[in-house]
Amino acid sequence: MEQKIIDRTTIKGIRQNFFPYPLKNNELDEKNGFYVDTMLARTGNPAKLPIEDIFCDCTTGSYNFIHLLLGHRGCGKSTEINRLEIKFRDAGFAVKKIDCQAETNFASVRVEDILILISNALLEICDEKSILINKSDIETLRYFFAEKEEKTTDKDCETKGGGIGGGISINTPIVKLSADAKAQIMNTSEKITTIRENVINHFSEWNRCIDNIIEKIKEKDNRKYPIIIFENFDKIVPVENAIKIFEKGYLEKIRTYIIYTFPISLSYSEKFGTIEQYASSHFFPMIDVKTKEGKKNETGYNTIEKIIEKRAELTLFEDNVIDVLIEKTGGSLRDVFKCIELALRYTDRNGKDKVGMEELNMALNEVKSILSRRIEKGEEGKDDYYALKKIHEAKIKTIIEDKSKMLGFLEAHVVLEYNGERWHDLHPLIYDFLKDKW
Repeated sequence: MEQKIIDRTTIKGIRQNFFPYPLKNNELDEKNGFYVDTMLARTGNPAKLPIEDIFCDCTTGSYNFIHLLLGHRGCGKSTEINRLEIKFRDAGFAVKKIDCQAETNFASVRVEDILILISNALLEICDEKSILINKSDIETLRYFFAEKEEKTTDKDCETKGGGIGGGISINTPIVKLSADAKAQIMNTSEKITTIRENVINHFSEWNRCIDNIIEKIKEKDNRKYPIIIFENFDKIVPVENAIKIFEKGYLEKIRTYIIYTFPISLSYSEKFGTIEQYASSHFFPMIDVKTKEGKKNETGYNTIEKIIEKRAELTLFEDNVIDVLIEKTGGSLRDVFKCIELALRYTDRNGKDKVGMEELNMALNEVKSILSRRIEKGEEGKDDYYALKKIHEAKIKTIIEDKSKMLGFLEAHVVLEYNGERWHDLHPLIYDFLKDKW
């Protein structure tokens, strides 16, 4: 693929380099792209590698089939997922990535929908690899996906030339039926309601069929399990639905590796412990820009500065601008990028050729305004202001009596969670907003 030309030298040119989107393809190259290894700055320990842990479990025959990658929105999970997908493919594994944001109705997604998407992903792998599925399994899937009046004929399932052992070609109407079921997930039609009911009411049959298809893929791929990645699963709304999807235990019955991005806030839910009994959790924390004692973390600062330098000449920023930017965004890459993009806009409108403190402060104030609208002043001693003060004072020793409060603060991005010790502090801009109000 042709390398994208990157302008790193002008205020107008670098603005596009700071739009907050996941890196992909050549952008993931460490030498010529935008990618920077941030793990040490996140975990504080070179041995703690959550993404590598997922890769090892999925490629060494582990029986941990469900993997949850937990992290704040905008912290860089999707970029790491894209790199992980490439690494799996390079190791010879069949991989299917499902974007929940694009392929489900966030407001009504259910476990049945996830199961349908899993079966569709496996069928697509079979189609791509010309893997022939047993006739009995095709008939089973047809029961789940087809309209009731639709009949199956032997002609529908004939194999045309070639293939493996005279089985039934996947190039049959079942592929179209499965794809149609996948498309129906976006709606609330009578058809998808029927398919959902079929999958749950006859789950053991459905699961047996899926197990058989997984085995067919393994036979083709030298006993390698297929890998399915659910990206943006952490963006399901309301956020508590992510736990509900796992609650009844259907997903733990799928015997192939499936990776879900998962809301870090839900790790404070009382029900999360139930999921952890059969799912492996991998925490992807913020970049640590300070210690819990409040001292500057040079590793974190240097890492974020390197990320910025990949996208822009540092000479485009006046002295101290980048340090203040990093300090006030607390290690949140999403906020770093948002503030830079805003500051570049203001710099361009001011007719300047360097980002100064004036433009940075304008950007920081705008982000502060957005964040502060997510907290509420209420009865003294019981409101958000009081709870946030206690979190700031306690940090690693934080004891949250109301776990729903912590869940809400993390989801609103007003509290940030840091390295393997899982200590917390307020977003620096929220601290600036509240420090004179306590």
